[in-house]
Amino acid sequence: MARPTGQGAYTVEMTLDQASRLAWSAHAGQVDRAGRPYSEHVFAVRDLLAPHGLHAQMAGVLHDVLEDTPITADDLRGRGCPEAVVRAVESVSRRPGESYGDMVRRAAADPLGRLVKLADNRHNSDEGRLAALPAEQAQRLRAKYARAREFLEGGPSAAPPPGAGAPGPARPAGMVATPRATLVVIYTGRTEECRAFYAALGLGFVREQHGGGAPHHAAVLAEGVVFEIYPATAERSTGAVRLGFTVDARLAMPPLEPGRHTLTDPDGRVVDVVAV
Repeated sequence: MARPTGQGAYTVEMTLDQASRLAWSAHAGQVDRAGRPYSEHVFAVRDLLAPHGLHAQMAGVLHDVLEDTPITADDLRGRGCPEAVVRAVESVSRRPGESYGDMVRRAAADPLGRLVKLADNRHNSDEGRLAALPAEQAQRLRAKYARAREFLEGGPSAAPPPGAGAPGPARPAGMVATPRATLVVIYTGRTEECRAFYAALGLGFVREQHGGGAPHHAAVLAEGVVFEIYPATAERSTGAVRLGFTVDARLAMPPLEPGRHTLTDPDGRVVDVVAV
């Protein structure tokens, strides 16, 4: 699949095989704490993410290239890496001077990044890997990963991950949070068209399925609001729901002028967009 570069040319989108080869080359010669080739870890994370689709696997196999190799986010973009994958890899990569806990907080806010960090955590927590380390180090890492996993699975209401900074000043006594949405679900007979429409506004989607429920697309918005696109059924038919979003004007495709816009999605829903 080709995608525009912005200068009239087109770049062929990176494949999972190409992402895997890039990770193999980038991590060549690196080893983990137990002395094993580091590529074993990133390939294990990739394989754990197989149920979540190709973008999740690509982000999984590339999840450490920004932090542990000279490769940059722009390098990934230049090679045709999908933007949602680049954002996920950025979300799980520690920045200079950033604590592990604050990085976990950033990862939890990105739908794809959260899945990648959970898979990374799962492989790092594998008792077979921890058994190769000194007992004291293994116990410290076991506790660290358990706290991070609790936060990643529980979201903002969970205990903060280890090393996380304060989330912000406490609300004054007597002040209550104003009503805010926590979940927006739309049902449609055009799931892929709707996903593409909202993705073009900058929403990062992952494909999910809860138990025996229907596969669907999910994105986490600011303040933890979850937006999901489900296939319509006889019980839940397509509805004309009016929605509103504040979006980054630069991430919209095509870019939007700052200000208010009224758009219509593929099902005819009115979508009020404030581009900032």
